[in-house]
Amino acid sequence: MIIDINAWTGHWGTLPIDGDVGSVRASLKGIGVDRICLSPLDAAWRSNPHLSNIRVYAAAQEFEDIIPVPLLDPTIATWRDELSYALTQPRLSLVKLLPTYSPYDLSAADDLFRALAESGLAVIIQTRLEDPRRQHPLAQVPDVPATGVAVVAERHTDLTVIIGGPTWTAIRALREKLLALPNLYADVSQADGMDSLKVFVAEGLRHKLLFGSHAPLFIPTSALARVVSDLSDEDAEAILGGNAERVLT
Repeated sequence: MIIDINAWTGHWGTLPIDGDVGSVRASLKGIGVDRICLSPLDAAWRSNPHLSNIRVYAAAQEFEDIIPVPLLDPTIATWRDELSYALTQPRLSLVKLLPTYSPYDLSAADDLFRALAESGLAVIIQTRLEDPRRQHPLAQVPDVPATGVAVVAERHTDLTVIIGGPTWTAIRALREKLLALPNLYADVSQADGMDSLKVFVAEGLRHKLLFGSHAPLFIPTSALARVVSDLSDEDAEAILGGNAERVLT
């Protein structure tokens, strides 16, 4: 089974993409993805990102292979209402945060993290949507430090925390934290260093890595090739779906 932990639907201002649900789903089904964790891309630039969640809720109602991953913002007064509504949606397993787009410090989300743990949900904290070198000079959004996401996992040991979109250097720098914290995982959608996954597996991180495509901002075939090119079948199966299946259940 292949589970894409980090896919999107919507529009993006600096890049022409086929971001409608049908196109994203078709591109991922084309490489064999069985379950798609889908978030609303438009939410990044909205003052209230909760308004964009309806897109992924509707997609999950239409397609049983889509897992809705709504965006929650702890600085919006209605976040508890949005979480309550999200919990009524089919197959909900995790939510996503975009701290540098609101923006807010992760310490402001402690009440939300506690509520997620009580609800049995995981959280993926997106560290990067777009490479800073491609950002418009008047719309610069810094990366969320992956070390800060690890701190969240340390503070909230009963919450499963996924580092979304970290660079391969960020994952390698957090090796000790990933191995020490049973509730901390990393998505590999932007871990594009030379032989990065082969290195991670050799360093004992196989069980901490989750396949993500970052589609439609990235090409899904590249994400798949990153996993299957240099790894054994056993290692690839764990990263492509086995680890995520454990996280989502």
